Amino acid sequence: MEQLQAALDRSLAQASEFTRSLFGEDHWDARQVSEFINSVRNMTAATVSAKGVPHAAVVIAVCLDGDLHFTAAPKSALSCNLRNSDQIAFTFSDAAHSIMGRGKAVVAANALDDPELVGRLAALTKGGVFVPEGWDGLIYRIEIERVFAN
Repeated sequence: MEQLQAALDRSLAQASEFTRSLFGEDHWDARQVSEFINSVRNMTAATVSAKGVPHAAVVIAVCLDGDLHFTAAPKSALSCNLRNSDQIAFTFSDAAHSIMGRGKAVVAANALDDPELVGRLAALTKGGVFVPEGWDGLIYRIEIERVFAN
């Protein structure tokens, strides 16, 4: 949680006056961000292809100990783009709140190879399911560079 809190603090300190006006007065701490992510579970992930074509996908995501994890099929456009460039932008939102950020996506595990991680991530989600049983996909972790939340 310390790294997530540091990213939140650093992002707000480096933000433009306009961005601070949007997020500065009611900004969330790392615990609030983690709880919101785990309650929403759906993240929009944005990447760019090798040819510069933008791509956005809704994926399952949770926050475990301040680290943001999400799923992607190995042959999906999302995974192909991340193999070309690890840069990712992300958002979470509901009718009243939003989180937006960017960072580097790194492969944390293959879901079939790390049932312990899958179980820990599933325990944080609504309904207790992070990936379908037997799913042979990738779990990424985002090294957050910038994040805003309220």
